Amino acid sequence: MTTGSIPRHMLAYAVPLLFGNLFQQLYNTVDSLVVGRMDGKQALAAVGAAGPVMNILIFLIVGISMGASILMAEYFGAGDATQLRAELATSVTAGLGFTLAISAAAVAGAGLFLRLTRIPPEILPQAAAYLRIVAIGLVFSFLYNILSAALRAVGDSRAPLGVLVLSSLLNILLDLLFVGGLGMGVHGAAYATVLSQAFSAAASLLYIRFFSPPLRLGWADLGVSGPLLRRTIQFSSVSAIQQTVLYVGRILVQSAINPIGVDAVAAFNAGSIIDSYVLAPGDSLAASLTTFTAQNRGAGKHDRIPTGLKVSVAIGMSFCAVVAGLVFLFDQPLMRLFLRPEETAATQMGLGYLHLMALFYVCTGVCNSFQGLFRGLGKLQVTLYATFVQIPVRVVLTWLLVPSLGVTGAAAGVACGWLCMIAYELYAYQKHKREMQRRNT
Repeated sequence: MTTGSIPRHMLAYAVPLLFGNLFQQLYNTVDSLVVGRMDGKQALAAVGAAGPVMNILIFLIVGISMGASILMAEYFGAGDATQLRAELATSVTAGLGFTLAISAAAVAGAGLFLRLTRIPPEILPQAAAYLRIVAIGLVFSFLYNILSAALRAVGDSRAPLGVLVLSSLLNILLDLLFVGGLGMGVHGAAYATVLSQAFSAAASLLYIRFFSPPLRLGWADLGVSGPLLRRTIQFSSVSAIQQTVLYVGRILVQSAINPIGVDAVAAFNAGSIIDSYVLAPGDSLAASLTTFTAQNRGAGKHDRIPTGLKVSVAIGMSFCAVVAGLVFLFDQPLMRLFLRPEETAATQMGLGYLHLMALFYVCTGVCNSFQGLFRGLGKLQVTLYATFVQIPVRVVLTWLLVPSLGVTGAAAGVACGWLCMIAYELYAYQKHKREMQRRNT
């Protein structure tokens, strides 16, 4: 990414990553879709209520992978193969230990964590069972994420996509078998997710073994470099804290909605899943911009970075504007994917949420691009502070508005949070530009 057309490089990297993100979303989506259509709104609400807690665990892992990926991209851009492999070995070894620890904590505390979200009592047993099973399989999720991060750091975003396509298809088949065929309910959906993630981890290991020599590690290579671990923690901890704050915020939003009842929980889960697909391209562009920025920073080509930001913002905002129109056009069919025709109250709640969210989707084209830029620059504290700006606004407004507006109040809180986040990121970017000008003079 250090030479040639910037838009071409970014799109060539982002498009496979986008499809990868979309297939990543399929894990939870298929679980929700199959149990919602086959077991009803209570099963859908149970999977949705477990989702925010589960996502905190997953994004602690993603935070580790994100921080390590920035360092690996920097070493790759600088042509330092030794440090690249040492960083991967350190991240895998230390990350596995951390993942096992949080997995054990989640299995032991699943019921407590869910009760803290004020989950409706009638869906607590199903939600806790789903969360415990998925937590047991976190080690597979970590392995896939760290190996995918390594592949993307060296510019290979196609292999992780291929693995995700296959594992997502496997997840669909297993969901239909376990939930539809064997009647295992939310337990079957959770088992399908874990088995699919185990497949993705194994496939990633095999791909690197045979097709990516720079990342190939043997048992003797595994170990922890003290200096690299400290630097990885510096990068990863900020990413992990940021993701944790984000999903703690989502739990607090969920806890404002849970007392309204099962209809509201089911509607919010369906709307949130639709949001995740709309926002996936922005996440992909952000990851592309992170790698682009880190590689050019490592190569000393700082003049290419501002152009990369402009390309990312333009593509992201254009896409979100188009998708917002499609959401308004196909709102009813989208909600019907998750809810039965007779569940009219939940459907109407979900439609109100979707309509307000769609008006502000375009904001994410700006938010995500700045997040990707600052990660690539190594200024992870900016991305963290931006999250600290956004989440309190989102949570406070949701708690104030949900009692009168229902789940639509949650959408209003999210929209206001995005606007505040953009204001802070623009301020931080202007400050960064002034710093660069002083250095150049």
